[in-house]
Amino acid sequence: MAIVYADSDDYPAIADPTADFVYARLQRGDNAIETGYSAEALEAWSARLRSWAHGHLPEDLPCVVPAPHADHAPQPRDVFAYFIREGKVRAPQAAMALQQRVAG
Repeated sequence: MAIVYADSDDYPAIADPTADFVYARLQRGDNAIETGYSAEALEAWSARLRSWAHGHLPEDLPCVVPAPHADHAPQPRDVFAYFIREGKVRAPQAAMALQQRVAG
C-alpha cells in the first residue's frame, strides 16, 4: 500500500515509497499564478518526481526511514502526482507545466 505524500500544512509529509508506485498530492497551488505554482516550485517538484521514478528518495523531503540500504538497487516506479485543494482553478495548467518539465 502506498502512503500518500501530501504537500500540505494539514497533513504529514512522508516521502518514503511504500509500494511499487508513489502517490503525491500537491496542495499548495495559487490561483493568482497562471501555472498554479511558481516556476521554481514546478522545477523542484519535477526533480522530486524524477527522483522517485528512478527509485531514489528526493533529498529535500522528509522520510520516516533513512535512505535505503546501499546493498539494494534502486527500484524504478510509477509516480502519480495530483494538484488539488489550493489553486484548484489552475490545477490543469499546473499539471501541464509540470509534465513539460518532467518530460524535458
